[in-house]
Amino acid sequence: MQNQIRWLVRLGIDQGLFSREQALTVHNALGPAAELMDFAQKLIDDGHVADDELAALEQAANTAFSKGREGPPANDPFAAAVTASITEPALSLRKTTTTPVSASAIPTTEVETGKLTTLPRFAWDQLGAMDAPTLAKALQTLLRDCGRYGASDLHLSAGMMPFIRLNRALMHLSAHRLSPDEALRLNLALLTPAQSTIYQDLRDFDYALALDANNRYRVNLMFHKGGASGSYRMVPAGIPNLDELGLRNLDAIKKLLNYHNGLILVTGPVGSGKTTTL
Repeated sequence: MQNQIRWLVRLGIDQGLFSREQALTVHNALGPAAELMDFAQKLIDDGHVADDELAALEQAANTAFSKGREGPPANDPFAAAVTASITEPALSLRKTTTTPVSASAIPTTEVETGKLTTLPRFAWDQLGAMDAPTLAKALQTLLRDCGRYGASDLHLSAGMMPFIRLNRALMHLSAHRLSPDEALRLNLALLTPAQSTIYQDLRDFDYALALDANNRYRVNLMFHKGGASGSYRMVPAGIPNLDELGLRNLDAIKKLLNYHNGLILVTGPVGSGKTTTL
């Protein structure tokens, strides 16, 4: 873990911005390879830091960035019981009074790595029998499997069959059309209570989702005339360098990046590589 994150958590706890348990939850979600700003943003996205404390969090992050270069804090907030705390699963299954979903109906490939060669599966016809923790766990597995299959996006929209984007082409995962209730439950499944309230009040919500350090997503939630809709863009775990982007006039671009101020616009049609370049 970065020393900057240790400092951020130490400062945040000392200032009462969030608790040690909340910091451990974020650490568990992002993993040990997390960056300082990703950690701070996750604290905000998960509702651990109040809106009126954002300025204090920003100041703490700036201080942590500077102090982290000198080493970890003397009183490490992640010492002692960290290992035991962060190895517990983020979600546990609980019994439900409805007809239980069989274990075979829920994919169990979430801990696997490497390429997935079969179409990602999900128990679409058993959505109504899943309680909230079971649904969240199943959706997490689906997202991981979509990434392993090579998809760039997963789309879950009321009135439509769930589908993915693979090399810009659309591919349906099932012939099951999501009802308004099913689409809403799916797109609420991974939100915190605070995020859920914002989405349902504003009927539009963008956020960053991190299941762990290697499975991150850019999510857009909205409502259309048929009901809830969500788009989940897979964020690659590795960051390409300039030489791997296939840019023309690479020497000129490197020169531009050496200036201390100015504005560089990255433009292009859908799928042309803007996000990858950024």
